[in-house]
Amino acid sequence: MRAQIVATNMRRFAVALWIVAAALVVIGLVANGPAAVLLVPVPSLFTAWFAWVVLWRPRIEITDDALVVVDVRRTTRFAWRRVQEVRTKYGLEVVTDQGEQRVWIAPRPDARLAVVRPGGPVPVSVDGAADEIRAFVPAPAVHDGAPPATVTAAPIVHRAHGWAITALVVLGIAASLAGARL
Repeated sequence: MRAQIVATNMRRFAVALWIVAAALVVIGLVANGPAAVLLVPVPSLFTAWFAWVVLWRPRIEITDDALVVVDVRRTTRFAWRRVQEVRTKYGLEVVTDQGEQRVWIAPRPDARLAVVRPGGPVPVSVDGAADEIRAFVPAPAVHDGAPPATVTAAPIVHRAHGWAITALVVLGIAASLAGARL
């Protein structure tokens, strides 16, 4: 992997939520005693899972062969040949021949991002992150003459995060029920 682009403020908020979730378990056990040992951690589990799924995990991975966009609902792997443009008018958008996909970590043009490399993270703007991606976007191929005899597919692969969303909903319901019992 060449680089990762992450949302720094979202990750800071995730760490804050994890600290709050841990503190709530301790406070809940002290306030409710050992009888509530099964109910107290459930709201904190929901909070911690929410922080990971929604705030920590979303990222953009730049590899030699593909652009990987990890959002809340899915992971999309774009072969570089399919990426036509990267726009920043309303946030970070990847444009392919199948349309455009907005990126979760940069929903607005002034989002704070960081490019993570082996040397450490470097803060960038949305435009800077787009420039990092644009450096890998190939120039449009010029076809002189007949089309090639064989064509190799350049896939766009979507992998849904159904298990993560399902767990988020189940934990949210369980947290509500546990909170009502406390």
